[in-house]
Amino acid sequence: MRRSIIFIAVLVVFGGILFFYNLGGWDLWDPDEPRYAQVAKEMLQGEGWIIPHLNSEVYPDKPPLFFWLIAATAKARGGINEFAARFPSALFGLLTLLLLFFLGKRLFGEKAGFLAALILATNVEFLYLARRASIDATLTFFTTAAIALLYMGFYHQRGRWILYLLAYGATALGVLAKLQVAAIVPLLVVGGYFLMQREWRFFKDPAHIPGIALFVALIGGWLALAYLSGGEDYLWRLLYQKTASRLFETISHDRPLYYYLVRFPGNFVPWIIFLPSALIYGLSAKGRNKEFIFVFFWFAVIFISFSLFPAKRELYLLPLYPAASLMVGYLLERLPLGAEGAQRKLVSLPLFVLIIALALTAIGLPIVAALKGTYYLEHPW
Repeated sequence: MRRSIIFIAVLVVFGGILFFYNLGGWDLWDPDEPRYAQVAKEMLQGEGWIIPHLNSEVYPDKPPLFFWLIAATAKARGGINEFAARFPSALFGLLTLLLLFFLGKRLFGEKAGFLAALILATNVEFLYLARRASIDATLTFFTTAAIALLYMGFYHQRGRWILYLLAYGATALGVLAKLQVAAIVPLLVVGGYFLMQREWRFFKDPAHIPGIALFVALIGGWLALAYLSGGEDYLWRLLYQKTASRLFETISHDRPLYYYLVRFPGNFVPWIIFLPSALIYGLSAKGRNKEFIFVFFWFAVIFISFSLFPAKRELYLLPLYPAASLMVGYLLERLPLGAEGAQRKLVSLPLFVLIIALALTAIGLPIVAALKGTYYLEHPW
């Protein structure tokens, strides 16, 4: 218990510094940050809280939760600024670290959970999005919470309905943040996993009923209010034209099938170096267990499913980063640097590659800065 408290304190301090330090120290970046800040500003100016507005026109691209969070932060701090726009992402980024620690502790032990949280905090993509006015860090918290609560609820003997209730509540809040994907991800991961395992009890369990009722009440209530405010046209544009249709009838972000295979490794730097070893060890006879199979399924089903959609952006994959971090954390907990035997190479070789890469980066950056720095100072964005 004492060690868990220490781990939590370290994560709060470390994550707080990473995500919040100088959070408002630079201008809002196009295209999303200025737009989201303006939508929240117009909420505060009286344009309406149920239907977001941009430049006094209905903004059907996103539901209102993320803008509520920005507006609430701005209200507390006296106005819209860079810090207020980015605060929700940083907050939910930090909360995701703590959530991943507890999930990792439940699956693999508290040390593995602690390592997984540190890995999540320090990979390039998650750190970047947790410091931007982007909905995806907030969405990832809700999808991770729903996945964790549904999975743990199934193995919980007493009070299972409470965990399911919280899971469906998290899913509803995720839908209010970024619509259908917030429900699709937990359904694919948890539903797909128990379907694969033929655990029919999960699907027939009446403990789901209170949670489903809560989900229907929250989303149904919001849709009813949105319909009264904006009519059928608004809901059509929000629920299909601006969201679901883009997955199948791509207007923008049309990418080839292999797009994520090329992009994900660079976004999970530096820990991508350890991920192949984590997969080899976790799927081997010595490292394989049902908990690792669940996390691997979580990673694989999102990666494969999202690759099949023609519309692709690197940030769309963020809900699988907690799974990737858990797999690497499991490897480093089971095979520390002093491990004996042939399997120690699963960690020592990636570590050697990482050291070489960092050394080359340290040597190369000053050279690149000397050669290119003058140009960018003379030609600012």
